[in-house]
Amino acid sequence: MTEAQNNPQETPDDKIHDFPSVKYKPTISYFGQFGILMGFIGAGLIIGSFVFVIIWTLMTGAGFMNIEKDLSKVQYAGAAKTAQVISSVFMFFVPAYFYALIVNKKPFQHLGFRKLFNAKQVLWVIVIAAFGFFLSGVLSEITQLIPISKNLAATFQKWEDSSSEAMMAMVSMRNWKEYVFTLVVIALAPAIVEESLFRGGLQQLFEKWFRNPWVAIVVTSILFSAVHGSYYGFLSRVALGIMLGLLFYYGRNIWLNILMHFLNNAIIVTYLYTLTAKGSLTKEALDDNLHIGYPAFAIALVIILVLYKLFSAFKKESESLGADKIDNTYSPDDNPFL
Repeated sequence: MTEAQNNPQETPDDKIHDFPSVKYKPTISYFGQFGILMGFIGAGLIIGSFVFVIIWTLMTGAGFMNIEKDLSKVQYAGAAKTAQVISSVFMFFVPAYFYALIVNKKPFQHLGFRKLFNAKQVLWVIVIAAFGFFLSGVLSEITQLIPISKNLAATFQKWEDSSSEAMMAMVSMRNWKEYVFTLVVIALAPAIVEESLFRGGLQQLFEKWFRNPWVAIVVTSILFSAVHGSYYGFLSRVALGIMLGLLFYYGRNIWLNILMHFLNNAIIVTYLYTLTAKGSLTKEALDDNLHIGYPAFAIALVIILVLYKLFSAFKKESESLGADKIDNTYSPDDNPFL
């Protein structure tokens, strides 16, 4: 076992474990581990839904039978935001935490909550987030260009309209206090809870199971995008998931993922806040599209090449800290899965 050299931020929990983790044979199969995690996720979804209904009812006094319709009403925006942020903890973070608690007596370390990072990594994450945001917009435009039947297009558009109506109420920010609260609900909270589950939980499990980081990252990204239930944003979120997956694989620090995820969401919230201030917030403004037409393919290629260079630099910086030797899941005496 060795320690990172010349790293004043390193703590005992950040010690680098140099060992061939893939040689360990788990007591419980990886399929079994996946089943346990999915069980926790299922329970979290049920509990989170109940929590949402309870908070909604207490804050609005309205019946829960018309929640879907009432979510689009601006007067209920505060209740919707509060219920969403609390319920999301049960739906995403709690399942990840309890799964991590089973496999490691240091669950936060297992999920990647480490202090091993430096300013250069943070800078690279910010730049990657900026280019990733533009790539998401371009991919949304490309999705619009994919030919599908009229029936499917009508169905997908109906889903988008339903989601947009609820989102319109949630992002209607009348002052800076509501802007900050919306940042917490739509940008910060999802970044923390979703990254904990998808990268800290699922991706690390898939890495051990499939023994191929790219397969683990892509599968996790597809699941990440599918959960959001948007056809026109599917490719964009898969791409975002892959970028977040690479950040976590190279950096082994969930805080860096949370930062990028937060920045991606915060840019959107800030843009919508400026539109609200101007009185020009519309459903169309919620689209991810840049409306640039067929050159979108060429632009996407250029951005991907730039991102390749940026990730190469991030990987090199992470390796200088010894992140490539870290295994968040390693706990030789306490992990029943080893």
